[in-house]
Parts: sequence; structure tokens; C-alpha cells
Amino acid sequence: MNATFLRAGLVVWLIAAPLVAQAKCGLISGKGEINVISNAFSALNDLAKEMESCSRPGLKVTVKITPEARVETERAFATASASPFAAAVVSMGTFSGLYSRGQLQNMTDLAKKYRSRYNIEESMLVRVDGEVMAIAFMKNTQNLFYRKDIFDKHNLKVPVTYAEMLATAATIKSKESSIDFPIAQTFAKGFDSATEFVNLLASHGGRMFKAGSARPEFNSDAGIQAIETMRALLPFMTPNALASNSDDVMNQFQQGKAAMGVLWASRAERMDDPRASKVVGKMEFAAAPKANASGRVAAHLWWDGVVMPKNSGQDRDVVFQVLMEALDEETTRAANDRAIWVRSIYQPTRFGAGVTATAQAGAPIWPTEPFFGLAHGEIGKVLPEALAGKLTPKTALDTAAAAYEKSAADHGFIR
Repeated sequence: MNATFLRAGLVVWLIAAPLVAQAKCGLISGKGEINVISNAFSALNDLAKEMESCSRPGLKVTVKITPEARVETERAFATASASPFAAAVVSMGTFSGLYSRGQLQNMTDLAKKYRSRYNIEESMLVRVDGEVMAIAFMKNTQNLFYRKDIFDKHNLKVPVTYAEMLATAATIKSKESSIDFPIAQTFAKGFDSATEFVNLLASHGGRMFKAGSARPEFNSDAGIQAIETMRALLPFMTPNALASNSDDVMNQFQQGKAAMGVLWASRAERMDDPRASKVVGKMEFAAAPKANASGRVAAHLWWDGVVMPKNSGQDRDVVFQVLMEALDEETTRAANDRAIWVRSIYQPTRFGAGVTATAQAGAPIWPTEPFFGLAHGEIGKVLPEALAGKLTPKTALDTAAAAYEKSAADHGFIR
């Protein structure tokens, strides 16, 4: 799979008032009941309102916002019957799996037809082998969140490597009684821990697959080092670290329980939400750490976008127009401070510091091979056992590699 996506300026979401402007939707013709599914983020709530504002007699638009969006999307797009969702907001990681299974609808003709009306920029078009398979609207990455007040109090430098991060954590653990867990990161079974592993594998100089092949290479010395780096963080994390997802880590920061850690940039605006955060104005953002001084940053660049299922039972023209009404220039202008918008009219804000630093530190694009999702899934199944010491890192990775090879062969990627 040759996926291309033009990099645009990066930033992160800020807290702000709800969007005032509503999607006009006046040029949409057609009828139907359009259901869209989306993950739970503040800016996505605004996009949902934009889409739903297109509802009128004969056309009903409903957006389901749920933290289980990835699971529900994968299930819906795989059904033999028509998908209950006419479209979905997905991350790059979810997109890769859907595409590899042939479950996405080609939108090349629709992008061309409505490009002028909605000023759809080339940077928004996610092309695979030249065909538009998704429309990207924001970018994301993982960067370092840290308590600047705690760092200033103890004269600590922002860590550039994981070794420095561990040393800093030890200092905080011994000197700062107000902090329960010096480090908070997403080590939950499945997607979260597997993503941390992929980040560290690349930073340690490792590869997921043998060059030019779908054969696994993640069960290498670099893979073992990646797991050992993750295990080294555990003594400074909550006892529930192996169940901590993005929501858990975000809450640890908001409640002032954690001092630093790598988390999605799209969560940064929540740190200054006075309704939920006790650390308003205290959290700052920097590049994700490197596995070692000579390696590259342990993070990848992502995009979030909209896709349509191949098994859709709705009028694809109408669905596409509803999506574009929510992703038009008016939305970007009104919600400029709330997302890592891809559109060129986007104006950066202060919460973009960590994202920009991570990109400048050499973060690569998240892998796009059609078989990558299969490997990522198998790794996520066994990592908790390796992190808990029930399996050696080598045994865990060999187990994942064997399971992946079987799956990849079943899908025709390995012959």
C-alpha cells in the first residue's frame, strides 16, 4: 500500500466555547437517515453538531460519540449486511486495518466532484495507490506532558531521552510528596501498549518488518529493548498501569497525581479545563523522549479523518456532503484553537509546542503497510504478560510474530 498524505502545520486542541456557526447545508439534495460514529473528543463534539445541523425534513443526521468508536466501527464495517453507520471518524491506525480488509469505499470521484464547493485541499486527501480513501481534517501525535511548576521547584530539566526521564522520575518520587506517580503513560492491553511498543521500537532503531517484505522483524534485539524500556517505567507509574488508557492517563494529569508522561496531543486542551482539571496553567508540552540520545524521537505522526464503508446502504453523495459541511473552512475558522487542523487557514496556538517539537525531532509517519494492523494487534495481546514479567520479552515477541505470520498468510500477505 502506497499511502500519501501531505504534512501540514501542527497544533493541538484548546478549550473554547461551543461553535456558534452552524453548517449551512443548503446545497445538499437527497434524503435518508445518516448515522455517523466518532470517538469522544471535545472538538469532535463540535463536528458532530455541524453534521447534525444538516438535518431537515427527509434528511436525518445523527452522530454517535463514544470512546468505543474504533471497536464499533470495525464491527460495523465488517458486517455482511449494510453498515449501521454511513461514515466514521477514524484515526490513522484504525484506517490502516479497515483498508487492509477491503472495507472502505473509494471516494475519489466524490472528492473531485465537490472539491471546488468545499475547497477540499490536497493535504486533506488520503490517497492509497492514487485513490482517495479518506478525508483527513486534523493531525495528532504523542508528546511529553509535564508539570512545569514541579520541574521549576526542583530545578529539573525537561527529559530528552527515556534515561533522563527515569532519572527525573526518581528525583520527583523522592522529593515531591504531592505527586503519587511521577510517570503516567498508556500501557493498557491492546492498542495502547502496542502503540507504545511501536514508538519505542522505531526509536531503538528497529523495524516492524523485514525490508520489502511482510515478514516480521519486531521480535529483534530492538524489540526486546523496547519492552525493557517500558518495564523500566512501571515502578514510577500507578499500580494499574497495565490497564491505563488515554482517559486514565489524562485523568491522572488533571487530578495532579502524575508529573509527566507521553500522551496524545489532542488531550492537551483538557489540562486547562477548569471544570475537570486541578492543574490549569501548570502543564507544559515538549517533544516525546528518545529511546537513546542517538535515536529518533519515540513517537509517530498521525492524522484523523472521515471514511465511508464499502457496505454502506446510504446515498454516498449525500453522506459525503454532510461530512464536508462539517469539515469546511468555516469550521476551521470557528474552532481554530481546538484541533490540529489540516486546512491551510489554520493558525497555530501555544498548545502546539510539543507537537511541533516532536515533528521537528524526526517523528515518522505511522506505518501504512496493509498488514501492519495485523502485527500491531498480535503485539498488543502479549505485551501485558511481558510487562508483568509472566513472559520474557523475547518469548512474548516470538509468540506475537508467529501469530502474525499465520494471520498474514491467511490474508495473502505472506506466501
